[in-house]
Amino acid sequence: MIKNLLAYQEKDKERLAIVASVEGGRVKREIDAANQTIEDAKNALLSLENDAKNLAVLMQSVNKNLTETFGRVEQYDKSSKTQKQTQEHLDELKSAEKYGVALSEKVTGYDNQLEDLAKRIHGKVTAFDDMKIAIVNAQKRVAALQPGYQQAQKEIAPKLGALDAELSKIAGTVDRELFEKYKHRRKSDKSGKITDIAIPVSGGRCGGCHHEMPTLLIHKISTDGYIICENCGKILYK
Repeated sequence: MIKNLLAYQEKDKERLAIVASVEGGRVKREIDAANQTIEDAKNALLSLENDAKNLAVLMQSVNKNLTETFGRVEQYDKSSKTQKQTQEHLDELKSAEKYGVALSEKVTGYDNQLEDLAKRIHGKVTAFDDMKIAIVNAQKRVAALQPGYQQAQKEIAPKLGALDAELSKIAGTVDRELFEKYKHRRKSDKSGKITDIAIPVSGGRCGGCHHEMPTLLIHKISTDGYIICENCGKILYK
């Protein structure tokens, strides 16, 4: 039962190695890195655009407050002139002067806020431009690398076609339940390494993770032809 699966496994590993030589090669890695740069830059652009909008709204609010405060300053100036001409009570004049100082401080505060907002918006715009340049450069990099990657795919296509035919033929001779377990384990392996899914038991332990297998489970190999490691899910045989 296990013999046919092992034959399938060897061809499967051969196919995986050929695919990995292209999909895991330098060119593909550089393409993936460039595409990731594009994706990250696009997300950054959206974030920068949102930040700039928020800063613009804030600036508009500060400008409004500044305009309103200037209006109060003008009213104060007109009122203080009248008071200096007609006001007879010194305490009222002092109160008016304090109000004028407070308004002046508000104007200065709003001016400082506007200056800070202008700098922050300028920083966002500069970063926005940098992100756009990064996207263009990454897109050029992808365009330059893509032909080589596509050529490599074409070169391995005949080998993969031949192996697929062999794999299909061998698969028809493997026990269906066993074959499904193999495919499931291969698919669930996210390590990126080309490893054996079906491996021999070694000294009563899994040949993969070295987990000690119960004796009763080991005995099942004699009747079923294989067992599944209860720790790592590998297919075990003798």
